[in-house]
Amino acid sequence: MKKTLLLSLLALTGIAKAQWSLTGNAGITPGANFIGTTDSKDLVFKTNNTEWIRLTTKGRLIFQNIDNGFGWNNNLFIAGGNDFATGLGNTAVGLGSLVFVTTGGGNTSFGANALMENTTGNNNTAIGINSMTNNVGGSDNTSVGLNSLNGGGTLAENTAIGFASMARYNATSSDAVAYNTALGVKTLINIKNGNYNTALGRNALRDLVVGNNNISIGANSASNLSSGSNNILIGYETTVNTGSISNQLNIGNWIKGNNGTIGIGTSNLPADGIATDGNKYKLYVKDGIKTEKVKVDIAADNGWADYVFAKDYKLMPLKEVENYININGHLPEVPSTEEAIQNGIELKEMNILLLKKVEELTLHLIEQDKRIGELEANNKK
Repeated sequence: MKKTLLLSLLALTGIAKAQWSLTGNAGITPGANFIGTTDSKDLVFKTNNTEWIRLTTKGRLIFQNIDNGFGWNNNLFIAGGNDFATGLGNTAVGLGSLVFVTTGGGNTSFGANALMENTTGNNNTAIGINSMTNNVGGSDNTSVGLNSLNGGGTLAENTAIGFASMARYNATSSDAVAYNTALGVKTLINIKNGNYNTALGRNALRDLVVGNNNISIGANSASNLSSGSNNILIGYETTVNTGSISNQLNIGNWIKGNNGTIGIGTSNLPADGIATDGNKYKLYVKDGIKTEKVKVDIAADNGWADYVFAKDYKLMPLKEVENYININGHLPEVPSTEEAIQNGIELKEMNILLLKKVEELTLHLIEQDKRIGELEANNKK
């Protein structure tokens, strides 16, 4: 009897030693000691008798007992989120991610502190450490990269991809950015207030603090622009003339634009397009133009020189033309050499003027031919 009782106690002691303690275990052998099943059954984790995690026999994790169903009306928080959020469809993975969310829904955060301050913002996607950390109520933003789309203020429909893209380190709660697109390391990094800006390439629009509707494509493009709107810069290290400016164009540092006036090979463009001669031009080209064809529109019928053939046209007598040439050294109405050098030549006007002189010369030749004919007829008599 005593021997049987002793064996029973030893057996119970062995069973007890094989059990896991709720206060911790020591002397375990990894691989031999484990939490799990030894048969073809799923492992289920519950709290308050509610299933939250299931590990299937195939190694698949199922959360909140949602399998082959819709998850948009639940939240999935792993190392982030909180227990009091009422907004649904949120996913937070990472320490400190989405930890203050309340009514905000449809947010996805991956990375430490991603969307940390977000409370009411909806439909944001933040991937990367500190991505969108300071967003509180902004919605429909996408940020990918360490410190991307950071900084305070109101955010709406921005896309920032790349390390410190739209990091906005100096932005405050009173600032606002919306509808901006930044792709590349440190693109739009200093933007505090601005809408509809597009930056593509490392450091593109890097120094812009305030501005709207700017387009910058290429590494370091528009990197010296601090404020301004409606600028377009394309190409590696394309710059603007001054840090605060608007309505500029720069393509490859060899095609420039200023308020709709375009320069090729020159950046000396008047802001209003009006040159020193008082005329307004849209295109300035340095070092010449080579082309196979140029067509010039004539604005009105009286812009052509055929009025010379009108019956009431007063043709300058050749004697007066001779006197004018002797005094001035050039034809009437034709610019002098000095004037041509100083003011340049307007091709349309010069072509019309030259045609006028040819037509006047033709009239003189016709008149001379008549006189010669009359003389020859008189000589025959």
